[in-house]
Amino acid sequence: MNRTHLASWFLLLAVAGFAGCEGMKASDPFPQGSADAWLGAFNSGDLVGLGLYYAEDAQLLPPDQPIVSGHEAIEAFWKAFNPGEVRIEVSEVYSERLGDYWYRQGLYAAKYADEGEPRIGKFIELWKKVESNWLLYRHMWSPNAPQPAEMPAPAPDEPA
Repeated sequence: MNRTHLASWFLLLAVAGFAGCEGMKASDPFPQGSADAWLGAFNSGDLVGLGLYYAEDAQLLPPDQPIVSGHEAIEAFWKAFNPGEVRIEVSEVYSERLGDYWYRQGLYAAKYADEGEPRIGKFIELWKKVESNWLLYRHMWSPNAPQPAEMPAPAPDEPA
């Protein structure tokens, strides 16, 4: 091979390498600021702010209720729920990028002012980018079942 052919091969390999590097860019981090802002709006009872974190075609999948679809229906759902009267804390959060979406799951503790112990549950969220903002696209949560009351000990003459 002459030098011209070798130079062409090196140039071709270099261009292919640069093109491959573009596809292997590190993933953007999870948009934690958006998740934190949603939580802040919920905990403070800011209904307008809460609604801003849902996409127009978003859906809520609340426990024991039908699916709530669309921005207006989601705002009405939260208005009836009275956010701000409940404080939510999240923990053990796991997130993963899935193409154009971010998937996030974790545990929550919901503290009601008139209850002693918080209600514990789990959640799943799917976030999508709309223009330059990350918004909730699917939002599902469920409380854990309450711990069963202890069974009374059998009477001494009853079989165990």
